[in-house]
Amino acid sequence: MSDGTDEAGALVQRVRSSALAVALLVGMAGCTTSPAAAPSAEPSILRVGFGSATGSGSQSGLGQQLSLLSREGLVAFARDARPQPWLASSWTYSDDGLRLRVQLKPHVTFHNGHPVTADAIARALPKELALTLGKEVDAVQEIRAVSDLELEIVLKRRSTFLLEGLDALLAEPESGSGTGPFKEPAAHDSTELLANQEYYGGKPTIERIVMKPYSSVRSAWADMLRGQVDMLYEVGIDALDSLESATSVNVYLYQRNYANIVIFNLRSPALKPPEIRRQLNAAIDRNELIAQAVNGHARPATGPVWPGHWAFDESLPKLTYQPVPLARPLVLRCVFADSALERMALALQRQLLAVGVDLKLELVSPAAWYERVQNGDFDTAFGDFISGPTLVRPYLFWHSGGPYNWGQYSSAKVDGALDAVRMAANDTAYKAAVAEYHKAILDDPPAIFISWSERARAVSKRFDVPVEPGRDILKSMWQWRPVAETRVASRN
Repeated sequence: MSDGTDEAGALVQRVRSSALAVALLVGMAGCTTSPAAAPSAEPSILRVGFGSATGSGSQSGLGQQLSLLSREGLVAFARDARPQPWLASSWTYSDDGLRLRVQLKPHVTFHNGHPVTADAIARALPKELALTLGKEVDAVQEIRAVSDLELEIVLKRRSTFLLEGLDALLAEPESGSGTGPFKEPAAHDSTELLANQEYYGGKPTIERIVMKPYSSVRSAWADMLRGQVDMLYEVGIDALDSLESATSVNVYLYQRNYANIVIFNLRSPALKPPEIRRQLNAAIDRNELIAQAVNGHARPATGPVWPGHWAFDESLPKLTYQPVPLARPLVLRCVFADSALERMALALQRQLLAVGVDLKLELVSPAAWYERVQNGDFDTAFGDFISGPTLVRPYLFWHSGGPYNWGQYSSAKVDGALDAVRMAANDTAYKAAVAEYHKAILDDPPAIFISWSERARAVSKRFDVPVEPGRDILKSMWQWRPVAETRVASRN
């Protein structure tokens, strides 16, 4: 589900740099400019407003975001789904694909000062891989340290998903200590992080991050415009225009690897025929829906594969708008938990009504949503689900027996294609399997694939934020710097 957040926390007052020294050049008339500000002796604090854009309350998502800043994985994935080094410096598979050797970066320590060793990672990985890979973790036979900085993972069968699961965030098993650029204080305050002075990538310039939960994005946004918050974790679509025109704030947009999806419950007799599910997908004008519901801030989903994936072939058939009225009208319950999705749900409801589907929308709490989908108490379930950039997450949703296959979807062709992705011996085989998976899903869809969502973050212009195209600015937070202030002095 989408990350969300609630409940008030302590707000740390803003710390500003001391007054700048101004040097006046003797003998020069008119206006002169002082040198750049001298570094402040006081700590640099970033105050983050964490509002509930998703309607699921801020406290639930706050812990997850703190983990993203304090923990790291062995690998990370680029926008094209290619793996990149993180805690690992390199990795190699054996010729038979059953052994993966991972070389760790040297001189990395956990926040408690203990060195990051292959033994520590070998002890941390099983739990995290179970969460990331689901039943595919059964493919792992053994994880062991070969040396202080070399790890070997032995497989029972070939699995490309193993590497795709190595982005799992890790911590020392005994202490829970991470390796990231920021760490929790000794008191484990749930709303604060401190700079990791020994971070292997370099000491962060920001010395302290204070997160303040808000009941809504709008209230956090109001405080930002008053100068009481330095960063808005997530900007609601309705606030974008106001913030983009604010002179003291920069807004950063990026395409998320989360997809807006309406899951079908195949327990419902009316939804069993694949042709009905194909008709429901064809009834959606994705471009119009995105324009109406989110002011164009999303990308239409033309299928189940992350559109930036290196193995995705643009020449493949795509989901298109070709509405045809159903032979018999349908009444379907649609349960969703994110109030921020309500506008999209209403637009979806209107479009489906045009082909004879009465979509009964039910907005419930996140806890009730999970209970409903796990118990099969729904016809359709609408949400914002992580679906890229790799294929391991879709595998957990659409392979029969997958842990998130709440609609009891089963397709021999989809299972076969996903298994071929999992067992691919090279890029050619992998790409061919991805194409088969894409076509099999379009022929027998388990859901209505609507759009890839977009996120906006806002940061005070007091901070210099490195920006990489298509990349979330959170990834570079440890490199942010307060902007040096200058003052202008005049002489007459």
